[in-house]
Amino acid sequence: MGEISTNEIALIFKKLTQKLKFNLYEIDEEIDVFVTFETMNNRGKPLTSLELLKNRLIYLSTLFKDNDGRDQLRVNINDAWKTMYEYLGKNPEAPLDDDLFLRNHWTMYFKYTRRKGDDYIKFLLDEKFNARNITHPKNADDEIQIEEISEYVKSLQQSVVCWFYMHNPYHAQENQLTDTQKLWLSRLDRLSFRSFKPLILSAFVSKQDPEMIRKLLEAAERYNFTLFNLSQRRANTGDTEFFTLSRELLTGSKSIEEVVATIDGWINYYYDPERFLANIEEKYELGGDGFYYWDGIRYFLYEHEQWLREKRKQATSKLSWEVLKTNKKDHVTLEHIFPQTPDNAYWIDRFGHLNEQEKRALTHSLGNLLPLSRSKNSSLQNDSFPQKVNNGDGVGYYNGSVSENEVAQNQDWTPVEILNRGLELLGFMEQRWNIELGDMDFKGRLLHLDEIEIEFEIEMA
Repeated sequence: MGEISTNEIALIFKKLTQKLKFNLYEIDEEIDVFVTFETMNNRGKPLTSLELLKNRLIYLSTLFKDNDGRDQLRVNINDAWKTMYEYLGKNPEAPLDDDLFLRNHWTMYFKYTRRKGDDYIKFLLDEKFNARNITHPKNADDEIQIEEISEYVKSLQQSVVCWFYMHNPYHAQENQLTDTQKLWLSRLDRLSFRSFKPLILSAFVSKQDPEMIRKLLEAAERYNFTLFNLSQRRANTGDTEFFTLSRELLTGSKSIEEVVATIDGWINYYYDPERFLANIEEKYELGGDGFYYWDGIRYFLYEHEQWLREKRKQATSKLSWEVLKTNKKDHVTLEHIFPQTPDNAYWIDRFGHLNEQEKRALTHSLGNLLPLSRSKNSSLQNDSFPQKVNNGDGVGYYNGSVSENEVAQNQDWTPVEILNRGLELLGFMEQRWNIELGDMDFKGRLLHLDEIEIEFEIEMA
């Protein structure tokens, strides 16, 4: 930037000393400063729910005129908010949303009623923590004592620490989470916690037995995968039940053993492999993409990869979830081994006798989908199977993920290999989530390979 002239400096000085305008508000003694803070926003950033709640609770502390604990309550509020801001932003790469934390804590802490949007903060500010409930409550049940506010603040402060480790399990120290808890929390993070966050938060806050917390996490993951990814149930199935259980677990009116049994009971009632079959059939009918567009495919194949890795006792993982879940243009992380455009002579020789519908069924069948340890240019997907295993330049299935290594053990890739691998994957699914998918005929229909002749009739007999 060039030098500033004397005239320009004079102009800047004049604007700084003579042109700036300030708004000055004098608040009369009869007007409460805390109420003013809540209602005044002069072109600034709107106050967050967390800020509004803090101000309201400090304001309420001033209304306990003859209570010696009001000064300590204010100290406790400030300490609690310091802790919340610390832990909500403790991982700068993935800061936690304060509204989500407050909403889930509200669900756990207060008697749940089905509310939507920002109704939770309306409940906290308009119904629960208001001046009327201290100075002139409508009835005895509405009256707030200073101890009640203190307990709520203490709960927020304790809960935010658990909330952070729920979302960042591998940031936790050994005495905060067990290794198996970390494993199941990371699985839920990949799959989605859905409606279980308040219940899991309640289990940690109420200091349940670590092994029972592990069983709760496992049951929640099994519930979410079997009901939503397989059985295609409505997204809110069971949420009211589990939200209510979170408070009952916190207060001790339900044991964690009863909670886990309830979740398992819902799975037994709502799991339905026929709905899984109908979902896959619909994907074939609408776009022909079958398992490739099944919403659980990446999570399922990632879990299979981890199972294979443990089975082989491999300490390090080559398959990154961050890479696998990303679908960049012109690059793939989930490959069709038998490609969508099989114009290579290798594929024509082995699949050329099939009609287009049969080829499409094979292309998008479960056994033909492979997670890649590194994204691959889509133009390379049409290579022959030997080239995919090892292209001669040090790249191929042979030195990729464990799943790639397993596929690389095949000498050839034909419809028979696709069927066999699909059956193996379905067997893993039954074992991993403790479910039954049905007999060979059902699995053949699920893989969409039941109508392809000769080799399949022999294999499935």
